Amino acid sequence: MNIGIIGAGAWGTAFAMHLARKGINVLQWVYEANLYETLKKDRENKLYLPGFILPRSIDFTNDLHILAEKSNNIIIATPSFALRKTIEPVAHMLALKNILILTKGFEIDTLLRMSQVTEKVLNKKDNHIAVLSGPSFAEEVARETFTSVVVASANKGLSTNFQRLIHSDNFRVYTSKDTIGVELGGAMKNVMAIGAGIIGGLDLGTNTQAAFITRATAEIKRLGKALGAKETTFMGLSGIGDLILTSYGQLSRNRWFGTELARGKKPAAIIKEQKKVVEGYYTINAAHAFSKKFDIEMPITEELYKIIYEGKDLFASLNDIKKRALKEEDD
Repeated sequence: MNIGIIGAGAWGTAFAMHLARKGINVLQWVYEANLYETLKKDRENKLYLPGFILPRSIDFTNDLHILAEKSNNIIIATPSFALRKTIEPVAHMLALKNILILTKGFEIDTLLRMSQVTEKVLNKKDNHIAVLSGPSFAEEVARETFTSVVVASANKGLSTNFQRLIHSDNFRVYTSKDTIGVELGGAMKNVMAIGAGIIGGLDLGTNTQAAFITRATAEIKRLGKALGAKETTFMGLSGIGDLILTSYGQLSRNRWFGTELARGKKPAAIIKEQKKVVEGYYTINAAHAFSKKFDIEMPITEELYKIIYEGKDLFASLNDIKKRALKEEDD
C-alpha cells in the first residue's frame, strides 16, 4: 500500500509519521524548495514540525504528477486557501483515486467546503471523497499521544475503508455520514478559538470562558442547521471535541492568534510573522459571509470579523456582546 500526502505542513507531516508507524509507504509532496531539500537530507521538518526524525518509509517529492502516479490513495493536507490551485494541475490523475481531506476551512470566494472544492476540481462525485476531523494537534500525533478522530463520507464503504487503513491503538477512528457537519465543525472551531484566545489574553476569567464556549457551540449549530448538517455531529469529536482542544490547548495557533490580539498586536502583522497557517484568520471571512447570506444570528462571528478586518476595539466588542437583548437560551 502506497499513500500520497499532498502537503508537508505540521499536520501532513505528523499524519505521514502515523501512517509510517503502521507499516505504510508514504510519498509526501513538498511545496517549499528549501524544505524539500532539508527533508531529503536530514529527514526532519525543521520548518513546521521540528524535533522529529521521520521514518525511512516516508519519501518526498516536489512533483505532484509523480505522487499521483505512484499512490493508491491520496490524502490532502494543504492550507485551505491553497487547495484548489494545488490540485488543479493533476486533477485528471487524482480523479482516479480515493481522496481523504485533512484540510479544514472554506474557500473564501465560493464559500465551498474543502470536499466541495475537491469535487468540482476533479469533476468527481463526493462519494469518492472523505474528510477527517477531530481534536488532533499535529505535535501530539507525532509523539503518539492517544488521539481520536472521525472520518466522514457520503459513501459508507469509503469511510470504513479509510477507518481501517488509518486506525491504530493510539489513533482511534470513528466514521460518520455527515460530511457537512464534520467539515463545518472542523472549520468553525478555528474561528471560535480566536475568541477564546482573546478572552484568555485579557484574563477575563473561567466564567467568561465557559459562557463563551457554550454560546460558540450554539452559534456553530445554527450555521450547521442552515447548511444541512446534523445537530448531533456538533456534540461529537469534530464538533465540541475539536472546539475545546483548539480553544484551550496550548499548541493551538488560533488561540495564540487571539492572545496576540489581546496584547494589542495588529491582525495582519501577526499573520505576517507566523510561519504556520492560522486557518481561523481566513475562515472567519467565509463564516461572516454565511451569516449574511442565510440571515443567521452569529454575534461572536460578527464581532470577531469586526475586530480582525475592521479594526474594532476589543473592549467595544465585548461591551456590545454583553448588551445584547434578552432571549431564550435555545433561540
